[in-house]
Amino acid sequence: MSVSSAVLASPVMTRERLIFRAKALVVFGLVWHTIEAGATLAAGIPASSSALVGFGADVTVETIGGLIVLWRFSRVCALSERAERTSQQLIGLSYFLLAAYVAYDSSQMLLSGEHPDPSGLGLGIAVLSLIVMPPLRRAKGRVGDRLGSSAVKREGMENMMCAYLSICLVAGVGLNAIFGWWWADPLAAYGVAAIATIAGRRAWLGVNCCAIPPSTGLLLQRDDCACDGGRCCGTHSDLNHGGISN
Repeated sequence: MSVSSAVLASPVMTRERLIFRAKALVVFGLVWHTIEAGATLAAGIPASSSALVGFGADVTVETIGGLIVLWRFSRVCALSERAERTSQQLIGLSYFLLAAYVAYDSSQMLLSGEHPDPSGLGLGIAVLSLIVMPPLRRAKGRVGDRLGSSAVKREGMENMMCAYLSICLVAGVGLNAIFGWWWADPLAAYGVAAIATIAGRRAWLGVNCCAIPPSTGLLLQRDDCACDGGRCCGTHSDLNHGGISN
């Protein structure tokens, strides 16, 4: 092995391990969210609960966000600045769609005066989400920082949004169950819509950054995902990186 190959092998392998870790965290989240969404919608639809249905819809959006991140780190897009930006915008768009749906459904419930039924299952799911989501978000944030990927960090923020939404859900469904305040459920759903709008705006306007920050010293190559000419990825190191030639 040449001197330059030895110098570059370690950081490149480190990046591969980080991508594997990011994918593993996303897959764990996908499995969790699939179960969570199914249980929440199964509890929310029969109970006519806007808060529960909105929460289930949010979890579905998080699942979509996870799939977007897996695409983001597919083989042909791993170093792509354009793929990074596109993934951020897709996540942002999914949030906007969620906010619009939840706001519409909540308004319909308030105008019709429909009373949602209490749901113990919904409360249990919300409490579990409060336990699981914050550590998952922190883990994705650490990996996203090391990869220099805003998409991973934003997808991790979706997990934190899920925890915030759980608080809204516990408040709305809990007040309805304890005091019979049926209007607390759609009002809590408005909180879901507001948080989703904020998260969507941040993702949509996210800083367009390289998949690998220049400070890491990792080898960048012209990628196969239309990144050619980009501000970061279009400028790549050659094998004379670090002043050591073959």
